[in-house]
Amino acid sequence: MPLRIAWLAALTLMSAPALAGPAENSETGKRVFLEKMGQGRFDRLDEIYGPGFVAHGVDRSYTLDEDNASGKEWRRAVPDLKVEVLRTVAEGDFVAVYWHASGTNSVAAAGLPGLGGKAAMDGMTFFRFENGRIVEEWSVMDIATMMRQLAPPPKP
Repeated sequence: MPLRIAWLAALTLMSAPALAGPAENSETGKRVFLEKMGQGRFDRLDEIYGPGFVAHGVDRSYTLDEDNASGKEWRRAVPDLKVEVLRTVAEGDFVAVYWHASGTNSVAAAGLPGLGGKAAMDGMTFFRFENGRIVEEWSVMDIATMMRQLAPPPKP
């Protein structure tokens, strides 16, 4: 009987997913910017986000569906959006991502005017992970500078 228990325990351990560490979490955090936002790939989000995901905003928190709808609106407003990950820092179950985004605002969407102006901004996002998936997010970005870049020139 002890051999059977040991065999079942070994089989259970082999089939359990490996726990992700800071390096793996950092790579998953990068995917949000490089694949989802940079390439518009919203098709493999189950590999990135965990159950009960919450994006914490200034006034309220957002579900994954709301967060993705916002991301799709940004991609619609800036169809040529390019996103770079400049740096990541991972510690425990947290990953910080410092990123840069740029592109042409050719469509009025996501609160942007759609006047064809080019803009760029930097931002930082903090992710909390559980079991290798993102479950919480906090982001800050320099929207004021981006909006100044998109404003039409003053009339003489």
